Amino acid sequence: MLSCPRCAAPVADTSKACAHCAAPLLLKSCGRCLSRVFHGHAHCPACGSALSTSAVGEAQADRPCPRCATAMHPRPIGDLVIDECDACHGVFLDHVAVQRIVNDRQQARAEAILAVVPRAQIHLTPPGGKMYIKCPVCATIMNRRQFSTGAGVVIDVCKHHGAFFDPGELPAIITFVMSGGLEAAQKKELERMRDAVKREQQSAQFATMMAARSSTNAPQESRRGSAGQALVDLLYALWR
Repeated sequence: MLSCPRCAAPVADTSKACAHCAAPLLLKSCGRCLSRVFHGHAHCPACGSALSTSAVGEAQADRPCPRCATAMHPRPIGDLVIDECDACHGVFLDHVAVQRIVNDRQQARAEAILAVVPRAQIHLTPPGGKMYIKCPVCATIMNRRQFSTGAGVVIDVCKHHGAFFDPGELPAIITFVMSGGLEAAQKKELERMRDAVKREQQSAQFATMMAARSSTNAPQESRRGSAGQALVDLLYALWR
């Protein structure tokens, strides 16, 4: 059974229209995993890939590994498809897959990924000495970005297509997310912002207080200055 793209009612893959809302159903294939899906879905229900293009009998060609240029192979893991390199063991995930890992946080999905993606020591300097690498989809230079405060992982991100994880980085991120690391990082960031706002308010109050004191003392200082100048003028006149 598949789901209707309009009302999400269960329908058979041989149906021409939804029995619940009468929406016409056009069957096509996912370009990543070749799963059958009805036209109208934005993403494949099986692997999460964008359905802007349809497969025509064959899956998409293997993508080159950004780190070592070896062809990566797509691997279905539950409701995700990851591209993994057999040479350097790097992994590329599109944005839908990353969002499912970070936002949905299903324990079964996390355990499935941890079972097939090997753990490894994380290096601050990327292996191979290449700091910046190209996206395997559009070949543009990806941005290096810290995943989250406290995670200790810097990943390579393409704004439009996904993220590349060097060996050990994806398991470390999954463990970090599933253990509540994102919530702890967000709490620290909120506390930092509150402290910054509090310091700004205290600085503004101090500046206001000093300005008021200066305006109050200004006439007195002015009178003192005038009297002193008058005394100097008198002495000068006497000693001319």
